Amino acid sequence: MKNIKNREYALLFIVSLVVFYTVLNLLGPFVPLPFSSGSITGGALSTSTECSGAVKLSFFPDVVDVGTRASAIISGVENCYGKVIFVRENVGNNLVLKCSCVIATGNGCGCAFTADSLVCSNKDFVAQVDMNGNGDYNSEGETTVATMNMNSCVIV
Repeated sequence: MKNIKNREYALLFIVSLVVFYTVLNLLGPFVPLPFSSGSITGGALSTSTECSGAVKLSFFPDVVDVGTRASAIISGVENCYGKVIFVRENVGNNLVLKCSCVIATGNGCGCAFTADSLVCSNKDFVAQVDMNGNGDYNSEGETTVATMNMNSCVIV
């Protein structure tokens, strides 16, 4: 077998790069890359990058035992790449941060926390995302409340 010299490796590497970027440029309008400005909707390229939708919060498992880990699943948003979603427990008049996640897919994310409670009742949680980047969670669709069903509560 013939030995390949360094010059031939370099030439092969350059040709491979040219072919790779040529194919990438040909496919670019049809296959959006993560964090790109476009997405395919109905076979056509959409260039909308505005974060929108109405944030939704659900839990896994559906019924959570006190002291165990629970997962908050946040969905209902579109084109929200890089936005942070906060999940907070409603405790009296305070919202206590339980977990947060960064939207990597543009459509939602999830985070986990320990379900702790001293009273036997279901707990209200709030999910918040600043979709329009104005520094608050007051705009339509940015905040939602969901109730976590608790099990094995301590009655006081």
